[in-house]
Amino acid sequence: MILAHFPIKVYTENTFQLIENEDDFSILMQEYEYIRAAGGIVRNETGQVLMIHRRGVWDFPKGKAEEGETIEETALREVEEETGIAARITGQRSFSVFHTYDTYGPKMLKETIWFEMEAISNQPVPQTEEQISEAVWVEESRVTELLQNSFASLREVWNKIN
Repeated sequence: MILAHFPIKVYTENTFQLIENEDDFSILMQEYEYIRAAGGIVRNETGQVLMIHRRGVWDFPKGKAEEGETIEETALREVEEETGIAARITGQRSFSVFHTYDTYGPKMLKETIWFEMEAISNQPVPQTEEQISEAVWVEESRVTELLQNSFASLREVWNKIN
């Protein structure tokens, strides 16, 4: 079950396809295996934003849901695993962003549910076994610039938050 409301954008690299309704989504799903993930836009007490650098691009911490987890638990766990930062979800606002990939085998459609968060701890540590080379606090004014070296779906995430 997806959390998004139609129409939705499904990103493939830096382009997107607009899916207007559930019937169109069902047709699309015949081509892909579906994965659900969650992540966070985390701010610290000074308003800086937590970002990671993975495989040459800037990103926000996120990852796949595990069996039996709520989507909120997934988001909090992934933020902590990828960055070492404990956080809490702020407010009720969340939204989905969809993207496709086939890097690791079958064609995948990934829905990532994003939450706004505030940091409980403050010293990021990158999860190097996930190919994360940096986990850093970034001034909010620099996020848009860093996302120019990233995926269009992440620029959409940032635009929805701001």
